[in-house]
Amino acid sequence: MAAPRHQKCPRCGSELVNLEWDERINAREVRDLWQCWNCKSKFITTVASEGEELSVAEITTPFFTSLVIE
Repeated sequence: MAAPRHQKCPRCGSELVNLEWDERINAREVRDLWQCWNCKSKFITTVASEGEELSVAEITTPFFTSLVIE
């Protein structure tokens, strides 16, 4: 990822934030849901990678092969 995943709360400026959830939007972007421990507000950030676009196989293969039990 191009940007660091650590964030500050846009409401109170606290650095005590927790990454609650993330979602891949497409091959280049990830959306993160954060919650501030200080003021309890939630906010969303979107991070785009600057590298070359990955194929669907490159994204899904590591995930699905880790689910295989032999």
